[in-house]
Amino acid sequence: TVARAVIDFIYYASFASHSTETLRRLQDALDTFHQNKQVFIDHHIRTHFRIPKIHMMEHYVALIRSKGSADGFNTELSERLHIDCAKEGYRASNKKNYTQQMIKYLTRHEAIDAFKSFLAWTTDHRTDTSTYSDSDSQMSDDISDNESDRAADIAIPLLSSHSTKWQLAKEPPYPHVSLQFLKDKHGAVDIVPALTTYLATKVPGSRVTPSNYDLVDVYAKISRFLLSPQRLTDETQKDSVRATPFRHERKQVIPQHFDTALVHDDLEAEDVGLKGYRVARVRVIFRLPDWFHCDHTLAYIEWFRQIGEPNEPLRMSPVSYATREGRHHAAIVPIHLILRSCHLTPKFGRQRNATWTAENVLDKCSDFFLNSHLSIYMFQMCDGDFVLEDNT
Repeated sequence: TVARAVIDFIYYASFASHSTETLRRLQDALDTFHQNKQVFIDHHIRTHFRIPKIHMMEHYVALIRSKGSADGFNTELSERLHIDCAKEGYRASNKKNYTQQMIKYLTRHEAIDAFKSFLAWTTDHRTDTSTYSDSDSQMSDDISDNESDRAADIAIPLLSSHSTKWQLAKEPPYPHVSLQFLKDKHGAVDIVPALTTYLATKVPGSRVTPSNYDLVDVYAKISRFLLSPQRLTDETQKDSVRATPFRHERKQVIPQHFDTALVHDDLEAEDVGLKGYRVARVRVIFRLPDWFHCDHTLAYIEWFRQIGEPNEPLRMSPVSYATREGRHHAAIVPIHLILRSCHLTPKFGRQRNATWTAENVLDKCSDFFLNSHLSIYMFQMCDGDFVLEDNT
């Protein structure tokens, strides 16, 4: 609870824009930390919490209300000033009675900087004076140019046009792979019936019935750049979804990577919140031959059940594999329905299964939590699904 509260506080404090509700959640995270921090003292991990940074957390809400969001602030400014005002001055001294020498060093450098600023101002002033006596026609041209510049500035959108489409390798790294190979190596045991269903319902122009001997082009991963859900900056985060089996490279065994992702499952899906999305595990990313008349890239996925309500104290949503007739519920979807990758945390229970590893936990475990703290992008997306209790 304490660790989750601190992470919540950090993420909320990093928001580029705040509302009354987000500030309330920020204060709630801080209150939760103070209510539960005694556990560290009881277990002799710490003796006190008289730490300046923790004290500073008390002022975040008031400072954000008066000064604005804190996403543009960091400790780099003070670090840079420490170099200029302390380290450089100390290095220039003879290391004896250095305080007075450091003061004299800074005073002289400030005087030099002030004189440089004065020289720069006089140079600019002379340039402005020489160009002031231009003709009225030139001035009118300048005014019209300035007006066109302002019009151009207004036309610039707030966000730069980053592509949000999934990107693939120019050439498939694994061309002409049989569906039987995908069943054996990728674990896509139901790829033939799932592909048959997809072609019958989504590609009416296709008259080909898939079989184990059909060859497809397989891709190792898809990548895209994610925009912040708040859409207030042009900052992006690169995201990838991998689907690769165990393989040998240069006498080394490369573990499998069948990533989990959020997939559109309902037309009500939006950029913020998990409504309309389901978790799925991506087993294969592939393209069909031309004679299937399917011109888009597909993914073979294994569905999880509908995302549950976030629970306390983790504030993470429970998910578990969806099954049909005792097998994982598989389907074929176009990759444009995949929103982003996601991270699942196993539901360990009272005892951890010693056989679980990072490579096999998705195969051996069936119940998970959706990790909403993977990144600030994921945190912002999942934030709207948790409702705070009214403590007033």
